[in-house]
Amino acid sequence: MRMGIFAAPLLALMLMGFAHDPRTSGNVVALGEQFKIKNGKEAVVRGEKLSIRVQSISDSRCPTGATCIWAGNGEVVIKVDKKNKKQVVATLNTSTEPKEVAYRGFKIKLIALSPYPGINQSIDPKNYEATIVVTKD
Repeated sequence: MRMGIFAAPLLALMLMGFAHDPRTSGNVVALGEQFKIKNGKEAVVRGEKLSIRVQSISDSRCPTGATCIWAGNGEVVIKVDKKNKKQVVATLNTSTEPKEVAYRGFKIKLIALSPYPGINQSIDPKNYEATIVVTKD
């Protein structure tokens, strides 16, 4: 009898694990609200089956405290896909165009990239974080 008390919850947990959708294991975000996503990580838009993964970030922005002839640009490469649809890879920029991409009725826009570089400062690529917002077209 005691074995049955422990076995039922254990079985339920195991079944929930098998039914787990890996697309929802990332950062779940709301449509129309800004969110932050780290380099190499994924966010899923709640209720939309839309996922966004930051594939890479490159940063040529003029460091704080430096005198530059150009402000530079932060570049965020994202992979966007909707369940059972063709994925798209797009580059979003902080200073140049494009700053947003349209995908299957959604607009994905880069709002900011942090941290901002400083003089003689090395930033580990995994520490970059993009601020993004997803809206419907």
